[in-house]
Amino acid sequence: MDAMEELLDFGLGSGPDDMPPRVRERARVAILDTLAATLAGCRAEGVREIAGLVGEWGGAPQATVLATGGRAPAPAAALANGTMARALDLDDVHEQNTCHVSASVVPAALAIAEHRGPVSGRDFIAAVAAGAELVCRLSAAPRVSFSQTGMSLTYQCGFFGAALAAARLAGLRPEVARDAMGIAYARVAGNQQGFLAGAMTVRLMQGIAAEGGVLSVLFAERGITGARDVLEGRFGYYPVFHRGQYDRADLVEGLGSRWLLEDVSIKPVYPCCKFIHGPIGAMLELRSRTGLAPEEIAEARFTVTNEEVFDLVCAPAARKWNPRTVTDAQFSLPFMTAWAAVHGGIGFRPLLPGSLLDPRVRALLPRIHADREDSGQGAGRGTFPMPGILAVTDRSGRRHATRVDHVKGHPRNPMSFDEVAAKLRECAAHGAPGWAGADALVDAVRHLEDCRDVSVLAGLVASAREPR
Repeated sequence: MDAMEELLDFGLGSGPDDMPPRVRERARVAILDTLAATLAGCRAEGVREIAGLVGEWGGAPQATVLATGGRAPAPAAALANGTMARALDLDDVHEQNTCHVSASVVPAALAIAEHRGPVSGRDFIAAVAAGAELVCRLSAAPRVSFSQTGMSLTYQCGFFGAALAAARLAGLRPEVARDAMGIAYARVAGNQQGFLAGAMTVRLMQGIAAEGGVLSVLFAERGITGARDVLEGRFGYYPVFHRGQYDRADLVEGLGSRWLLEDVSIKPVYPCCKFIHGPIGAMLELRSRTGLAPEEIAEARFTVTNEEVFDLVCAPAARKWNPRTVTDAQFSLPFMTAWAAVHGGIGFRPLLPGSLLDPRVRALLPRIHADREDSGQGAGRGTFPMPGILAVTDRSGRRHATRVDHVKGHPRNPMSFDEVAAKLRECAAHGAPGWAGADALVDAVRHLEDCRDVSVLAGLVASAREPR
């Protein structure tokens, strides 16, 4: 039996009361965090263009396009909103699985909830938890690195997780949901080339995954059939996309008793690749402890212990040490750590026009080095989170060293609901300055278990679009 059969039986059969309170709470926080990332991205490069295109397409007014407040067919709304949620790279990440989780699932679930509602908060939380768990399970199994395959677990697994959340909320029968998974597999796409190019497809693909999950459900409802054995069949996901190198136990072992969703990290307001957060933490810690000004740094050397990290945020050197686009900067270890050294934090300023040319940051960049030391990784995927390991030599020749293992937001250094609420307010101030609805949105998610119709969330987020 294909592992998808067990995963789907679990994902469809687990009601809100079958999920431990801690899991429902983790899903509720994931919803709040995704809405925070969405607010931050509402005016980001590419988002308005996608939302405008969706508006031009027109169609049945089934769900809200959050960037404009307009209504569109549910798949189109999921496309725009998923792109918006990922735009500034503030959404949550399962670090060990090298996979973003909620930015496909939440927009897909919200689009279907608006289209087929009313959907209660309890059911919405359970659907998000089930979809997110599927993303985590699927992304845990590969044993070959994306540095070898070029595959993006974030985008590919997102199709399936979005489809499961949407299938639950649409009330699909199990046999129809199986067709939806087959259709999702037929549509699965996503690779790492956009990261190398610094292209906006990095954010667009998140929306495409959300759209794909919704479309898969709507197709299956109309009687379109999909393949079975989508994970382990002769031409299934793992044989085709991951060279047949995967661990089945990670897919199905402990379903219902062990939730990988609990291992997902939430980002502080560092709108950049999660692989850089440890090095940023190390730079900030050393800066705080020593008081060194960036001009006093003769050399800063980071030790990179994972092939995946090096390939994503340190290569190619021509783009990482000379970022030309915002996406380049978001996936550049030298740029983001130089920014932290110069400004004493991250926040949203590195993404503003002109920040790529900040003269003090540019002056420090040639003195930042990344030493690849991944001999302990072996042939498979690395171990995450990668620690931030930093050695700085100052201009007087003194050496300073530090190591940071778990930055804020990791499950071993978690963010509380109130801390994520503070993140949401900061994200709203950036994406929708002058908007007065942040507290109402936080309050709505705080009491989501008691909500009768989650479409209120879409209305609250969309209200941030008005010019102030």
